[in-house]
Amino acid sequence: MSQKHTYVCLFSSLRRRAKYNNETTMMRKDENRRVVFILGSTGVGKTKVAEDIAVKILMESSSSETTNSETKKVKKKKSDDDDDDIDDQMVTIVNMDALQVHEELPIATARVLVEEKEEKKKTRGEVVHELFGVVGIEEEEETRTKKKTKTKKKDVRWFRASFLEIVEKIWTKRHGKRSVVVCVGGTPYYAKAAMLKTFLPEREASMPDTSDDDDDDDDDDDVDILSLEERRAMHERLRELDPKAAARLHPKDARRVRRYLQIAEEANGEESLLPSTIFQRKKDKANDDERKQQNEQQLMFPPTVTRVIHVVAENEALEKTLETRLERMRHDGVEKEIKTFIETYPTAAKSNTGVAQAIGVREFLDETDDDTETRFEKMCARTKRLARRQRRQFANMVESSEFRSAPTIEIDATKMHEMLAASPPSSSKANAFWEDEVVSRAVRFITEEFVDDVNAPSTKKSTRRDVIVDLEENNDAWIERACEACGDRIFRGDRDWLAHTSSKRHKNRVRNLKKSREGERGSLHPNKIAAI
Repeated sequence: MSQKHTYVCLFSSLRRRAKYNNETTMMRKDENRRVVFILGSTGVGKTKVAEDIAVKILMESSSSETTNSETKKVKKKKSDDDDDDIDDQMVTIVNMDALQVHEELPIATARVLVEEKEEKKKTRGEVVHELFGVVGIEEEEETRTKKKTKTKKKDVRWFRASFLEIVEKIWTKRHGKRSVVVCVGGTPYYAKAAMLKTFLPEREASMPDTSDDDDDDDDDDDVDILSLEERRAMHERLRELDPKAAARLHPKDARRVRRYLQIAEEANGEESLLPSTIFQRKKDKANDDERKQQNEQQLMFPPTVTRVIHVVAENEALEKTLETRLERMRHDGVEKEIKTFIETYPTAAKSNTGVAQAIGVREFLDETDDDTETRFEKMCARTKRLARRQRRQFANMVESSEFRSAPTIEIDATKMHEMLAASPPSSSKANAFWEDEVVSRAVRFITEEFVDDVNAPSTKKSTRRDVIVDLEENNDAWIERACEACGDRIFRGDRDWLAHTSSKRHKNRVRNLKKSREGERGSLHPNKIAAI
């Protein structure tokens, strides 16, 4: 064997060993890292799950450290540095609720109070909380009044950047050590921003900017005052120049119609410069990039690190818990808190943005002659509607194709809510059920290892939503269809057409139209006569 061949074999061996060591190091890092997302509707018990999980993980870590010390027969006590290894931000709870990031209205937003945190530190161990009550109303109003300055707006993009910064700091600080980040919140938009890489693309114009920056605001004002006839005329003009682009837009979308029309007029009949051609090139490029990266992970963190816990409860049992929670909030002084907020920040309260969206502000801001009991009844009804809506939103979210690779479990807390709502309430049985069926199961799921997403648990089902999402890859945005049953409404693209034809409103209209044509409507229906 020649010396050159020997060097080649040695180099290949070293490269394989380096690759193996790199993969082993990454697997060890994933073993020590967890990012847990706890999802669910308001009042279902997400915050309690997060708190109990954090405390249980800390207790198990403390007991394991003690056992290892006894096994090694270490006679001296552990130093302060060893204690820091256990408690120093090993478990961090990060807020994903759009209202609880605000400093105001801690009772109305059901935020974990600072006093409660300090008490839990003394009795249950150190649990670090992040992004709770960090945005003040003065800072929000300053951002609203200075639209043209570079003031950083506290929106979902700010939340995403802050969340990733917190996770990076924790992993850097606890390099090679165990770290668990528990993210909890009832805002689906924030949850998607934290869990998905592709949910918030970079801001970019959908079409080339053909207008001057100085005249942009004036043009927008001109578009707003256009009548419906003028908008339709502008859309018809675009249809003459570029029928495909006109089929993509609704006539009422005056801003985009005007922008397309400007580009089409400047094209002077050259097909390569028409809006439809520009968009088709962008679509082809996007499809090519998607095909190249179809195996790329959509999740923000790999499946070996990510855990999704979906907490659910039946509506009837949960609504009783919501009523009890509202009574407790009322006892804690939520009425005084809301009235003080409205008196101190009247402009922000009337804006219905930010923390002013909290339940209770609108009810007490109403200038009707309703008494206090009526206002609280409205708050309770609004809370129940919110819980039902959030339940549907989170169910659709965890079942979507974007989360297929995320290890997910569903925890049903209906039994616990029923026990607490019973007369008399079975607190001991509810606590036992909560500890055994909820907390312990969640901790086992968090600590369990999944080599890939094949053996990872999942609660996902095949739904119509998956079909709609899959159609986005082959969605033909240039096909225009009219629905006769719904008054010749225009739909553009396969995705919009499938969503419309699958809706309850469309099916009801088709059924009623069929009955009208067959003469089966009205009091003289044969079935109704036979029933009489």
